[in-house]
Amino acid sequence: MRLRTGRALTALAAALLAAGACTAEDEPETGGLGPGPDAVAEAERLFQIVNESHAITDELSVIEHRITKRCLEDEGFTVHDEMQFQESRTAAYSAGGYLSGAPLRAVPTAEAAEQWGFGVWTEFVRNPGNEDLAEELLTPEAMAAFVILDEADTGLDNSEWDAEDQEYQAAWIEAYWGSPAITGGLKGAEIDHEAPPGGCWLEMVETMYGEPYMVTTEGGEGEEDSEHAETHEPSPVYLLEEKDDYGDLYAGVRDEADAFDGCLIDAGYEGWELGDEFYPPLWQYFGKMYDPAYFEEYGDDGTEVPEGPEEVPADFMGVLELEQAMAADFAACGAESGLREAVAEAWAASLVATYEPIETDLVAWREQMQGHLDSAQDYLSE
Repeated sequence: MRLRTGRALTALAAALLAAGACTAEDEPETGGLGPGPDAVAEAERLFQIVNESHAITDELSVIEHRITKRCLEDEGFTVHDEMQFQESRTAAYSAGGYLSGAPLRAVPTAEAAEQWGFGVWTEFVRNPGNEDLAEELLTPEAMAAFVILDEADTGLDNSEWDAEDQEYQAAWIEAYWGSPAITGGLKGAEIDHEAPPGGCWLEMVETMYGEPYMVTTEGGEGEEDSEHAETHEPSPVYLLEEKDDYGDLYAGVRDEADAFDGCLIDAGYEGWELGDEFYPPLWQYFGKMYDPAYFEEYGDDGTEVPEGPEEVPADFMGVLELEQAMAADFAACGAESGLREAVAEAWAASLVATYEPIETDLVAWREQMQGHLDSAQDYLSE
């Protein structure tokens, strides 16, 4: 089977595709189901199926690693290169529901604005010195709303592996991949990915799936196609082409967006027009207050940013209060203009257009992978 290049790696990437699934008339291709409550209900149903497929992918990666480590440990290797055992976390990126990837951060609900502002603070609260604030503010609800992963779950400690000598690392790699390691480089012993897979990696794949899933990537102009082995067939969601802009979505809600911009101007926020990216320079505006040293050292990207307040709060919580107040005004305009509802319903309709054609294949894939997962769990319990 041939995979397209540029596969979607997360639920968010798949959602970006969905946002752009429009016809030349800028109407979502939804099989007759246009933006509205019915589209929202259908999007929620389909998104649940999609996220269940992500969850199974995550579970499979955990079991794959356990089986591979058991094989290596049976051969006497007790210290592992944890870089080879990074777990899939795709389901975590869509924990916020069908609107996880929707461009709505600048148009929060009134409740979210009061509690979290725009969420800009989440990108600075983990800075050194803010440890107590991070513990207080990064509640499970906030982390789900802004797609923030738990650092304790994502941290990678490879210190034991790094402490091993190259002889151990090379022997481990050969046991893991079945081919001699590449040595002598600046990075130390490395896997020879051009060699066919074998060793404990292949033993794990054969135990769980029977044989590797071979992927062909089309070469560029003048280049040959390449092939590599993966553990199993990917979810049909990952075969979707990516879309990296919101232009079509913006065109479908232009009237509401214009009304939103007019509301902001009336509220004293001239220069804060939404734009077709759905995100005015909120990060630069508040970031310079949360972490002025960063912007002094690295400068900015040339984005035009409205002038800040005459008196900038001296502490993090003071800036957060400023962010919350501004977000409340943006939320009010989002409700008054109908923009938030329009974006949510248009997003739902385009999700339906994206996921309906693959629903049957996705359910079949999920059932097949669940069978592999059940068998692997039985194997580990022996």
